[in-house]
Amino acid sequence: MNRYAILSSDSGRHDATALSTRLSAWHDAMVAHERRLRSGVTSDFCDDDCPHAAARALWVEAVTTLGARAHELAFLRSHAQDARRLQSTTASARRAPASSADTVSSP
Repeated sequence: MNRYAILSSDSGRHDATALSTRLSAWHDAMVAHERRLRSGVTSDFCDDDCPHAAARALWVEAVTTLGARAHELAFLRSHAQDARRLQSTTASARRAPASSADTVSSP
């Protein structure tokens, strides 16, 4: 039995069972996605539909639904943190000028 199913069955809540099903599917998709990325053979890249993008929202839902027990989900937690770091890095890159030649200084 997988970790997601164990946590949901311990809680006995219907929303935890539904979350467990989604977490299991996300986990499988994430593992497959990372394997493709590491292989370097495909042209896969991360976009808004990749499992990395869903990690943060699933983590928030897991904490809300499972409480402190969600912290047992290390794989999900680590990818949610990675997604947050990636998101803030991407946002910073969008705000920063591409080069000094792109900036205009006033006299």
